[in-house]
Amino acid sequence: MAFLTRPQPGTLPTTLKLLVAILVPSAIVSVVGGTSASMGFGLAMGLGMAVTPVSRPRQTAVLVLIGAALGALASWAGSTPWAIAALIFLSAILFAVANQRSAGLLSLAPIIIILFGAGPINLSWWSAGLWIIAGGAVGALIVRLLKFQAPIQPVETRTAWEHGIVVGLLCAGVMYWSLANNVPHGYWVAVTILMALRPLPNQRRETLNGRLIGTFLGAVIALLAVTLLPVWGAVIVAVLCLFLLMWYSMGGAYLMQALALTPMLLIFASLGDVSRGFELTIERVIFTLIGFVVAVLIALVLRRWESRREVSPSTT
Repeated sequence: MAFLTRPQPGTLPTTLKLLVAILVPSAIVSVVGGTSASMGFGLAMGLGMAVTPVSRPRQTAVLVLIGAALGALASWAGSTPWAIAALIFLSAILFAVANQRSAGLLSLAPIIIILFGAGPINLSWWSAGLWIIAGGAVGALIVRLLKFQAPIQPVETRTAWEHGIVVGLLCAGVMYWSLANNVPHGYWVAVTILMALRPLPNQRRETLNGRLIGTFLGAVIALLAVTLLPVWGAVIVAVLCLFLLMWYSMGGAYLMQALALTPMLLIFASLGDVSRGFELTIERVIFTLIGFVVAVLIALVLRRWESRREVSPSTT
């Protein structure tokens, strides 16, 4: 696995345009609708940007509407354990179907449920749906304007279903456990599993290792920034991490994306509160480690099933 790699050459100008294209509407939404609206809008922009390069306009609209419906239902469910667990499993079934078109098409769907339901985004069900639709539309527009392209990577039908059902059941169980027992930020376990355990078998090793190492290194950066720097200095570090996250998302090792994402989130969540920053950092590391171990075990099970299918034709 590449370690501390450079971003893909030639992507800096596009990254700067993307940064402006994301920050400007997000800032406007923050002023108009507040922090939760801005967070939901930003997440929905990610959904729109993920589905647009590999979808026709009508397909993009349908996928964004699915995300909006899931977000609205999650906001309505709140922190009700059984409801969030059921929605997580439903979203896993949906991304199992979507992955057969292209891997990762609806990978943000369960993340939307987690953040709009049990996470920090606090909106009414109808405003959640509207902000997701708006964010998805803006994300799709950004992709069209910047002419982003992505290869279609279909997942074999049985692999997609095995991945979706197993991940869905496990993450539903994790969410039920964390909400029923009031575990602070316990949803990070599910997020780690969802983000690191890719549907395509050949991508799992890199994303699993990248998630673990990147989170640990990012946590160290966040802890140093929060404890040693003044607030304005920590903000500069967080903004720099946001820039690096976008730059590496244009093409680069997943480890670097995780390394940039972790301090950005932790710093913004604990500005001016050193004890809070320390607490969040420890929780992030622990829950990421738990999610990593579980994801590795699932990956081994999925790999065993895939190996059996590869052997079966030759033995019949």
